[in-house]
Amino acid sequence: MNIRKLAWKNLLRRKTRAVFTGLGIFLGIGTFVALASLTAQMEGAVRDKLDKFGANILVTPRAEQLSLGFGDISLGGAQVAHAKLTMEDRKAIESIALKDRLRIVAPYLLAAADASGKDFVWMGVSAADIGQARPWWKISGSTIREREEVILGSEAAAALDKGPGGTVTSGNRKFRVAGVLAPTGEKEDAMVIADIRDVQALGKNPKGVTFFEVAALCKDCPVEDIVAQIGGALPGAKVSAIRQVVESRKAAVDQFRKLGLGVSAIVLAIAGLMVFVTVMGSVQERTREIGVLRAVGFRRRAILSLLFWESGWVSLVSSVSGAAVGLIAAMLASPLFGIERGGIAPSPALIGVAIGMTLGLLGAIPPARKAAALSPTEAIRSL
Repeated sequence: MNIRKLAWKNLLRRKTRAVFTGLGIFLGIGTFVALASLTAQMEGAVRDKLDKFGANILVTPRAEQLSLGFGDISLGGAQVAHAKLTMEDRKAIESIALKDRLRIVAPYLLAAADASGKDFVWMGVSAADIGQARPWWKISGSTIREREEVILGSEAAAALDKGPGGTVTSGNRKFRVAGVLAPTGEKEDAMVIADIRDVQALGKNPKGVTFFEVAALCKDCPVEDIVAQIGGALPGAKVSAIRQVVESRKAAVDQFRKLGLGVSAIVLAIAGLMVFVTVMGSVQERTREIGVLRAVGFRRRAILSLLFWESGWVSLVSSVSGAAVGLIAAMLASPLFGIERGGIAPSPALIGVAIGMTLGLLGAIPPARKAAALSPTEAIRSL
C-alpha cells in the first residue's frame, strides 16, 4: 500500500476529524471568496453608476474679456466671443478618436422669453437626452417626449401657478406642461425647460447652442486626452474638464476598492489563523500514532509525506468547495447590494483555493516535523 492510499484510508477512518479539520478552511476561504467577489462586483456597479451620473466635460464658446476705457476713465468691459456653437459641432465632437469613451454629448441653448406674460430663462435640451443628461432630476408628471411640451422648474411653476397638464404660452405658441421639476438648488429651478428646437425658434437662433455637456466614461478616465481632441475638433471653443466631478468619481471608486481590500484582508487573516490552528491541532493529536508508525519501521520522510498528503487532500477539497459556495453566495447576495448584473469573478476563487492549500500545508509543517522526529522508544513508552 502506497502513502497516498494510506492517507485516504486514514481520512475515511477518521471522517469526523477530517470534516472538522476541513471546516475551518471551508468557512475561511468561502467567506473570503464571497466578500472578494462582492467587492469586485460592487466596484464595477459603482463605476457604472458614476459614469451614468452627469457630465464631466463642458464645451463653451471661447471668449476674451476686454477692458474699455479712455485715459484714467474706466468704462467697464466687454466679452468678445471668437465663435458661436451650433448643432453641427455635435457631430464634430462625436467624431473624435476617443468617441467610444463618450456616453452622451448634450447640446443646451439658453434664451430669454416670456411664458404666459412673465419673463423667464428657457433652457433648451434635446428631449431624447434628458434622461441621460440629467438622471438625477425628479419630475412630477412626465418628461418631455415631443415638441411643444415643457418642464417647469419648481420656482417657475409656483410663479405661473401651473402644474402637469396645464399650458403656458409664449408669443403665439402654446406649450403643454408635461411635468414639474422637484427643487434642485440650481438655476433650473427658475427656468422653463423645453425641446431645444422650440427654444431655438423662440430665441430666433436656428441651430444655435449655448454650450455642450459631454459625459465621458470614466474607467481609466482619459479625460485630458478627450479634452484635447475636442479642442482640436472645435478650435473656436473652450473645452474644460469639470475636475471636481472627475476626481470625486476616482476617489469614490478608489476608496471603495481600499475598503474591500481591507475587509478581505481581515477575513483572510482570520481564515488563515483558523486553518493553521485546526490543521496543527489535528496533526498534534496524532503524535502518539505517528510515533508507533516510526517504531514499526516507517521512515521520517514517509511520515512527513503521509501527513502532507492527508492535509493536502483536506485542504484541496475544503478550499474548492469553499470557493464554490462563496461564488454562489456572492451571486445570490448581489441584488441585495444594488448590483443589477451580477456575474462570476474567477480570480477570487482561484486565489482562495491557492491560499487554502498553502495555509493547510503550512499548518501541517511544525507538528509534522515534531511528530516525525519522535523516537520509537518514546512512542512505545507513551502506549
